[in-house]
Amino acid sequence: MADIFDEISEDLRREKLSQFWKENGAWIIGGAIGAIVLTAFLSFMRQRDLAENTKATTELALIVDSTNTQKLAQFADTTDKNHAMMARFIVAGNDVENGLKDKAIALYKQIADTSGISATWRDLARIRSISLRLNSAPAAELTAELAPLVKDGDVWRYTAREMQALLEARQGHMQRAADMMAAIAADPNAPDDERQRAFSLHALYAADAKNNRKS
Repeated sequence: MADIFDEISEDLRREKLSQFWKENGAWIIGGAIGAIVLTAFLSFMRQRDLAENTKATTELALIVDSTNTQKLAQFADTTDKNHAMMARFIVAGNDVENGLKDKAIALYKQIADTSGISATWRDLARIRSISLRLNSAPAAELTAELAPLVKDGDVWRYTAREMQALLEARQGHMQRAADMMAAIAADPNAPDDERQRAFSLHALYAADAKNNRKS
């Protein structure tokens, strides 16, 4: 009898965790991407300090310290492309925190469409934009946007593949989502945090797929 209750309890925990990921997975991934942006920004700032145009870097650093979004936006309109790009990333991050998602999405699109900056940054802006629309925009639209980002060699491919799996789960394709997560979890080149998330989500999606087959 105790074994039966243990099984029921485990099923309930799995169901609650699965529902939590369905409702919050996009935000969790978005937060992880935000941390990546911050780390990349700090690295960028250190590199730019060693470059010729330290004046613009110092000005940007002072504005960031003051957390003045309006000044950051004005700075972005008057400085070079690389510094403008970083300022817009920061403003977009502030907009997300303040619930201004549409404004953030527009800024990420502006970064993604800017010629003359590294493709790594443009792709990151696309990833960040998609993460904000993961639970609302048509799945087919987002899948098409992710297609060029999941290819081998792309810097953000594992995050993009994780988002692909979340979109499959959102559409009820639990086995496809499980298989995608399994591939990330088994890839030794994937970042550890993404492999751990993928391992957990694979178990959840595989269980959901199994339950769907039974029903």
